[in-house]
Amino acid sequence: MEFSILSDEISLNIQDALKHGAEMGFRKYEIRCIDDYEHRVPYFKDGCEQYLQDQVDRNAIEITALTPGVFKIDLSDPGRIRKELDESLPQCCEMAVRLKSPIVIAFGFMRGIGAEREKAIRLLKEAGTIAKQYNLKLAIENEPGSFCDTGANTAAVIEEIAMENVGINWDPGNALTCGEVPYPIGYECVRPYILNMHIKDTIPIPPDKWENRLVGDGGVNWIGQLQAAIDDNILPHLTIETHVFPVLDSTREELRRLHIYLEAIKRLKQS
Repeated sequence: MEFSILSDEISLNIQDALKHGAEMGFRKYEIRCIDDYEHRVPYFKDGCEQYLQDQVDRNAIEITALTPGVFKIDLSDPGRIRKELDESLPQCCEMAVRLKSPIVIAFGFMRGIGAEREKAIRLLKEAGTIAKQYNLKLAIENEPGSFCDTGANTAAVIEEIAMENVGINWDPGNALTCGEVPYPIGYECVRPYILNMHIKDTIPIPPDKWENRLVGDGGVNWIGQLQAAIDDNILPHLTIETHVFPVLDSTREELRRLHIYLEAIKRLKQS
């Protein structure tokens, strides 16, 4: 199993991220924010995309997905919805084509007061059509508070969208936050539709909060989930989304733990 990683989970400075990433053995990167958390795909400062393009063109790295953060919004904000559908998503798709990224990640709209699930599905179909025009896959990430929160709910939305290029960015940590057992219950629901998977862990903080943790320190059964992903051969890589500060040291430790998990899974298979 090969790992990809969100570059900003190493450093917001893209040159530093790729330098340290290479030292850790990464070649595949998902791109989200560069320079600071306000500059997210596709709205980078001058020169950032060209730097990535140069790295891609000389085959130094591979971009596995772009994640612009679109549709993590309430349906009561039609102006922002139209901006993300008419501007942010198309611009991200154009960037994805240039950077040879096969996937764009989006969210499933938030469950605001009076929000209609049917409207969310209709808008996601429109987004899927936009991605299809660029020959791209659109991966909807399960996100707490959205119509696509648990694995079961996300799979149900994807089934209603019923588009070949629209699938799921499976985040077991987010599913756990929503009260679902991510593996095996959530995974069994999303398995046919997975286009990408994020690796992070999380833990409940009573009475009603959650905090991200390194794998093994939270509530996700990552041994089981990793073994299932390998056995089912669902993806050529899984993407690390550490989400623990300081990001560089935390990512190094996350990677160390994941390699231990993979070795344990290998030995279990041999026993």
